[in-house]
Amino acid sequence: MSTEKQSMLSKAGKLIGFIRPPNLLIIILTQFLLRYCLFAPFLYSGDTEVMSPLLDFSLLCLATLLITSGGYVINDYFDVKIDEINKPAYLVVGKIIPGRTAIKWHILLTGMGCIIGFYLAYRIRVLSFGFIFPAVGLLLWFYSAKYKRLLFWGNLIVALLSALVVIIVYVFEFFWLRLHTEFFADLIPDLFWFGKLFLAYALFAFLVTFYREVIKDMEDVKGDARVGCRSIPIVFGINASRGIVTLLVVLTIILLSYTMLVLYRLNLMMVFWYLAVTVLLPMIYLIYRAFKSNTPEEYHIMSNICKIIMVAGVLSMQLIAISK
Repeated sequence: MSTEKQSMLSKAGKLIGFIRPPNLLIIILTQFLLRYCLFAPFLYSGDTEVMSPLLDFSLLCLATLLITSGGYVINDYFDVKIDEINKPAYLVVGKIIPGRTAIKWHILLTGMGCIIGFYLAYRIRVLSFGFIFPAVGLLLWFYSAKYKRLLFWGNLIVALLSALVVIIVYVFEFFWLRLHTEFFADLIPDLFWFGKLFLAYALFAFLVTFYREVIKDMEDVKGDARVGCRSIPIVFGINASRGIVTLLVVLTIILLSYTMLVLYRLNLMMVFWYLAVTVLLPMIYLIYRAFKSNTPEEYHIMSNICKIIMVAGVLSMQLIAISK
């Protein structure tokens, strides 16, 4: 293969990576599993005719992906100086595409997501639902421009938006169901406990994302410090950051252990052992890695372990559906 072709392939790979395809796939997987492994079997007892149309739900996922992709683009635009230090080999803005083009892509992706969001708001007859999408788009802009560089706030915002990926599915289906008053009245008693199930997954997403963001800050501390960021590792130091990560992982383990105890009492042993092996053990290993890791490469491995934990937790929905 010629050098020119290799260069073109390298640029194409960087452009694709620009919108973080693995993260987008996790979002798609999460939202569709919520629909087919929680809503369909538990709330509707397999009667999927009452659920929102597949096209509308797919548009909800598409809007989520578009807003998220726009957020990644604007984040890389504002992070050029940081990435020149931390990830020079993966730099896109200013190297492969101009900064002005990145802003145009952000506006296009976010704008399309907002249009779809307001269409869905029209479909469920709740105008305020549509404002979620531009609000998230603006929040991602301000996160990239300002809050990411502030102590604690950047981590909190990303974690909350990760939880929103779960919550927005519940909100959308709730308002769709409310349009069908005869079914809505029958399911009101189930909506409370079912909402708690969604909140459990949202809390899981929030906690895992939060300590993953702290780990990423540990990985990027050199570039962040150069541009004046006030991340947790910069303000409190790496050792304190290890302690914070450990505390958050332990908290997640405690909540997971309680969930597993409930599953054990319900005799859902397949889900119990799945969570023990694929989620609990990696979390324990993550604590071990937190005190052994010292380099950006090792912190990157920890970040990937968090992704594995997240995906494993999401996939547990399948077993819950099977065990119904």
